[in-house]
Amino acid sequence: MEFLNSKRNTTTDVWEIIKSELAGTSSVKYEVEARLGRIHSKDTDSRLHLNSLTPVIFRKLPRKYVFVPGVDKWDIKPMQKGLESFPMETMQDCFKYLSDGNRIRYVNNRLIFCEKKRKIKVLDIYFPEMKYDVRISVMTEEKQMGRMSNSKVNFVRHRDRTSYNDGVFNYDFTVVTNEDTVTYEVEIEVDDPNYSIERFIRRFTELNVQKRM
Repeated sequence: MEFLNSKRNTTTDVWEIIKSELAGTSSVKYEVEARLGRIHSKDTDSRLHLNSLTPVIFRKLPRKYVFVPGVDKWDIKPMQKGLESFPMETMQDCFKYLSDGNRIRYVNNRLIFCEKKRKIKVLDIYFPEMKYDVRISVMTEEKQMGRMSNSKVNFVRHRDRTSYNDGVFNYDFTVVTNEDTVTYEVEIEVDDPNYSIERFIRRFTELNVQKRM
């Protein structure tokens, strides 16, 4: 278990650590996103519980825990409420995930691209007083136009996405169908390489839902 902060840190201390970890990501070569979900036990399928009053940051989760993206369906509308004044787009597509790490995107059965995402940094943040935890990912994308992989297809994800854009961030609300499973995913993706890390933190915190006691 690798904490980046002490349970005795204040929330302000936690935000300063995140700002330090994300320093240098203001570049067009990086994709930066924050995704809502829950840190779950692989053994009990229950959410992680820590005796902490402030958020706890993990560079690496404990071995028996995993971040599971997704929110409850009924939380989507309240999250979208403050974004309705921004330009909105809807999109449907399909991704085939291959055994070699590539993924192929299709829209209306038409090949759009083949790409591989490489994770540069992952931070998992446990929010004790909120309903959801957050995973921040910093990645690079390697498009492979004209080069197709013959690797085995591991799984297929069909996406129905609604996105809002405030000029700096994309707010994506996606219904994901994977075989017979449907999940509701929420993420904020940086759209401006000169983004404010402080504002990024504030936005994914505001999207979260207060836990009912």
